[in-house]
Amino acid sequence: MLDKPRFFQRLQRFVPRLWTTVRSAGVRAAFSHVQSICSNLLSDCWIRFWMRFAGLSRFGRFAMRLAGWLAPPYKARSYLSGLSPQGYIAPSATLYHADLRLGKHVFIGDRVVIFQSEDGGPVQIGEKAHLWGDCLLETGEGGSIMVGPEARIHRGVHLIAYKAPIYIGRDSGVGLGSIFHSYDHAVAPGIPYIQQPLQTKGPIIVGDHAWVGAGVRVSSGVRIGDHAVVAAGSVVIHDVPDGAIAAGVPARVVKMRGELSENGAASLLESH
Repeated sequence: MLDKPRFFQRLQRFVPRLWTTVRSAGVRAAFSHVQSICSNLLSDCWIRFWMRFAGLSRFGRFAMRLAGWLAPPYKARSYLSGLSPQGYIAPSATLYHADLRLGKHVFIGDRVVIFQSEDGGPVQIGEKAHLWGDCLLETGEGGSIMVGPEARIHRGVHLIAYKAPIYIGRDSGVGLGSIFHSYDHAVAPGIPYIQQPLQTKGPIIVGDHAWVGAGVRVSSGVRIGDHAVVAAGSVVIHDVPDGAIAAGVPARVVKMRGELSENGAASLLESH
């Protein structure tokens, strides 16, 4: 657990800084500084110890709960997923799925729900993917979900796959409160809504390195291309080509990212 060369390197830097603090602020300030460092060191040792036992078993979930006691909240806690190949799953997350496949160093945040309904297909979360708080991933009637490596699913996102799969590509982001349904209800006359059969136009596919903004609605049978951007609040019912920027209800291509970079604004999109 202890990286000795790194420890001694830190110690060599620490002693001169401590002496500087004594001369400039006094012994009491230096002592307070040492207390803070010791507290942080003990917290780090506690967290690293329990993360060695992380996993989907009951004991593994309990170990992650103990590790989280001394860890910071929300996004600051995501570093815990890097401490174990088993990743980090928040104690409040609900995993009710018989075919859940997790890659290495996955982060699953507070109150995330992964649910399998009748005949639901697998949910696969790629390596280093992040699911932030209050997400819902649900499969049923043959639907499946795949979240690619290093993808980011932000707070309150719903990925609900019935009849057809949902695929989120590598290093793609889905913004706050977006909803993906790979199905809809039929509208045959004379039949109550609750009895209408489910139907689909096909899978939902988000390519690699794409960004879907906050509050976007994506219908079945839609492909959002590689490096594409969908503006917040859009409703996507048609394909979005690679590298396109789409916006509106329904979403339409308003510009290509190459055109935007000529105006010096590409860095704003890349920041997402």
